[in-house]
Amino acid sequence: MKCYNHHDRDAFAVCKSCGKALCLECAEKYRGFYVCKDSPACKHIADVEYVTYFKDNSESAWMFNRIAFLLIGAFLFIYVLVKSLWFFMVPCPILETVLLVLLAIILIKKGMDLKFK
Repeated sequence: MKCYNHHDRDAFAVCKSCGKALCLECAEKYRGFYVCKDSPACKHIADVEYVTYFKDNSESAWMFNRIAFLLIGAFLFIYVLVKSLWFFMVPCPILETVLLVLLAIILIKKGMDLKFK
């Protein structure tokens, strides 16, 4: 395959945006993609793809955080119920129970409030 601009040279890369074959002189690495060296339009498309990539990954991270908060809060709530019903050797079981219930409620609420940004 030959370069789109220099028909006598072999292509080194393909532009991520427009799909043109590019030689070493015409190709530029931009945000991890090869694009046409002096083309703002190709760089803009590469920017959009770069942002989309990170947006997709951040949405999955938000979902993971939401599930983690919900599970930790639910586990803590169950722990408090079991601990308060059995009254293990705790110096002040009522205070511990109240504090752990509040913490569980805050964690569950935080998990429910997390939204995709």
